[in-house]
Amino acid sequence: MQDMIWTMAIWWTPVVALALLLVITKKAVVSPVWLVVSIGIYAVYTGAIFFGIDLPGISGMFEDQKYNWSGKILAIVASLIMIAAVIVPSKRLNLADAGLTLKQEQGSVIPSLIVVAGMVAFIVGLQLLVNDGTNLDAETLIYQATIPGMDEELMFRGLLLLTLSLAVSGRAWDLMGATIPWGAVLATLFFALGHSIFVQNAVVQADWVALVITGILGGALMWIRLRTGSILLPIIAHNATNLANQFF
Repeated sequence: MQDMIWTMAIWWTPVVALALLLVITKKAVVSPVWLVVSIGIYAVYTGAIFFGIDLPGISGMFEDQKYNWSGKILAIVASLIMIAAVIVPSKRLNLADAGLTLKQEQGSVIPSLIVVAGMVAFIVGLQLLVNDGTNLDAETLIYQATIPGMDEELMFRGLLLLTLSLAVSGRAWDLMGATIPWGAVLATLFFALGHSIFVQNAVVQADWVALVITGILGGALMWIRLRTGSILLPIIAHNATNLANQFF
């Protein structure tokens, strides 16, 4: 528990520091309330993954089960509940603000699919370079084809993007048809940190290669989300990339 608290503190410190820098340089306006809400939301999400219950019928689905199916399913449910808790009381927010829509922005699908193909090619190229073997057991393939995209896109490109955009408001800029707010930058930074720096037994462990790779892939996923206005293609892209990673 203590390791997890320190890990989250390390993840959030650069995000909060960047937000304060934007205020100091007058690049953005920060809402402390929404920033605290964002931190609280992620704490609940993390608690659902690591400290939730074992769902009946989920544990033991596979022999020598190695993935935390129950925790991830609970995290998905928790994200949906928290999205509702943020949106329902508001008169100006709707589900599409969290990416929960099937509607795709006009002209966004083709360029987004090109980016998806680029992501898959990127991860396959890396795997061919390191040549660390395949991972083709049934549980891995089913898990990677379904859970990571639904879970992490709901949180990072859905709810956290929304609350961090409410927390840090300022000038946005256009990147090849996608409007990029500061909240997207902060969410992508947090995504990269969350996949590369951990505290185990009071010792900080950092994988700088993973930081760069997840930063690139997280940035691509964020661009697709903002270009299409939906988390549908990011979910597909995330799962396709994870699945392709197992074959090389």
